[in-house]
Amino acid sequence: MELYDNRPEKILTDFLTEYYSDQLHSILLSSDLRLHYPLYVDFAEVLEHDSPLSHEILFEPTKYLRIFDESAKLAQEIMFGQAKKVWEHERQKEDLERPPPSIKEFVHVRIEIHGPMLDNPELCPSIGRVRVKHRGILLTLKGTVIRSGSIKMIDGEREYECRKCKHRFKVHPELESRNSIPKPISCPSKKPYCESTSFQLLEGGKICHDYQEIKIQESTQVLGVGAIPRSVPVILQDDLVDIVKAGDDVIVTGVLTAKWSPELKDVRCDLEPVFVANYVRRINEVKLDIEIPDDIVWKFKTFWSDFKDTPLNGRNAILRAICPQVYGLFTVKLA
Repeated sequence: MELYDNRPEKILTDFLTEYYSDQLHSILLSSDLRLHYPLYVDFAEVLEHDSPLSHEILFEPTKYLRIFDESAKLAQEIMFGQAKKVWEHERQKEDLERPPPSIKEFVHVRIEIHGPMLDNPELCPSIGRVRVKHRGILLTLKGTVIRSGSIKMIDGEREYECRKCKHRFKVHPELESRNSIPKPISCPSKKPYCESTSFQLLEGGKICHDYQEIKIQESTQVLGVGAIPRSVPVILQDDLVDIVKAGDDVIVTGVLTAKWSPELKDVRCDLEPVFVANYVRRINEVKLDIEIPDDIVWKFKTFWSDFKDTPLNGRNAILRAICPQVYGLFTVKLA
């Protein structure tokens, strides 16, 4: 009798291979090994596939999003053989020189939130209502980009090896301390238990990431009279950088955390809220054609037909109609 494997890695790997094989296949066939590839996942499908695990993802996203990324790599390994057969068949059939499929190291699962969940005030609060109770859970914020910073490069992780038990592990930067990577103080190995405090940084163990900070502000249309629109800084990394610009309306899914303010002499250090994005979607609405009444169209055509040969006289007639109680000031009205 086959036992059910309830490990999160196994569940998420099976989920990705079942629901997102097309995206995985496309990633495997991509040629550039150095790029960071997004894998878009609808949270509603995760909820349908495994409700308890989706609950864990909501309330412990920092832990489970990393597991999701590792599962994406495992899913690639499972689908690699199939992708290679498809590649060989297409190469023989079409006689094209295409690079063979390869397993990509940098694949990031991007959680998309749609539908009724966007109306949940606990999971999708307005920016002005974000509080400390929202820290550490998967949130979705709506707003307008009011500032877009420059793209930088930061250390994303470092890999160390314990000198005693030879256990290898990765250390990630701490956003609270402004993206610094702390030196490990104890060995995380549990089998066997190791008390070593001596570690070696592996050659090639540094991985860098693209990094950008933007700021989003809640829309003034949803605020009451006299309310001040609030804003929050958002951190974008890897494939998310440089996809939005100032003025864009966006929906951002991510994790609320905080970071220490810069250290200044005789100045108290404070924790500043910051939102680490996992997924960004532009929602700029395309303006539709406005239905203009037929009588207005007729008046417009009639007016310009009267000034067909002298359009500047028509312009001057429009200027005279602007604030007619103010005599003259032709240049001001023209401006």
